Amino acid sequence: MTTPSPSAPTLLCVPHAAGVARAFTGLGQALAPHARTVALELPGHGTRMREPVRDDFAGVLEDLVRATGAHTARPYVLLGHSMGAAFAYELARHWSALGRPPRAVLLVGRNGPTARSLLPDLHGLPDDAFLDGVRRLGGTPPQLFDHPELVALFTPVLRADFTLSETYAPLPGPPLACPLWVSAGTDDPMVDDAGLRDWENHADGDVHVEWLPGGHFLLDDPAFQGYVAGVLRRLPQPVV
Repeated sequence: MTTPSPSAPTLLCVPHAAGVARAFTGLGQALAPHARTVALELPGHGTRMREPVRDDFAGVLEDLVRATGAHTARPYVLLGHSMGAAFAYELARHWSALGRPPRAVLLVGRNGPTARSLLPDLHGLPDDAFLDGVRRLGGTPPQLFDHPELVALFTPVLRADFTLSETYAPLPGPPLACPLWVSAGTDDPMVDDAGLRDWENHADGDVHVEWLPGGHFLLDDPAFQGYVAGVLRRLPQPVV
C-alpha cells in the first residue's frame, strides 16, 4: 500500500445517513498517495453501534468536533457525503472560526442548505411508509428489509439520520472562505444543478461544481475517486 508523503493533508470524511466509517475504505486506498484518510464514525453507527444514536444536529456536531480536533493542527481537508456534507460544512465553519480552517471542503451528493427539496421528507412518517421511502431511495441492502430483527435494529438509526439530514439549517455565523468543491452523480435523484449551486450562497471563497457519472452512492466509483485525487493534487502547498 502506498504511503502518503509527509506533506499530504489529512482527509476527514463524514458518511451519509445510516452510513459507517468503513464506507470510505476503498476511497482511502485509492487516495493513499495523496492524503491520509480518516473516516469518522457517528454515535450509534458501525464500531460505535452500542452507543445511543442521536438525532440532534448540535450534539452530533459536538461529537465530530471532539473527533476531529487533533487532526486540525496540520493541513486537512473535509469531505462529506449526502447527510455528511452538512456536517462537513459546519465542521469547517467551526474550525475556521477558531483559526484552523481546512484547505478545502468537498461536498458530495447534497444540495445547498437553502435549495428547494426535490423529494418529500421521510423522517416523520410512520415506520412502514418511512421504510418504503428509504427502500425506494436505494443504497440500503435490500436483504435488510427481509429480516424483521434487522429492521427493528436499524430503523431508529435510519430515522435519526433522516431527521438530522432533513431538518438541517445552517447554524449562525459567516459563510466559509475556504474553497468548496461540490459534486454529484448525474443520475442522483436527490440533487439538481440549481441546488448544487446554492452552496455559492454559503461561501465567501471559490465554489467548484462538478457532475460525475453515477448515482447517489458513488464513493467506490473510479470516476469519483479520480475526481477527489485531482482536487487534492490541485490544492496549493501549505506555506511552511
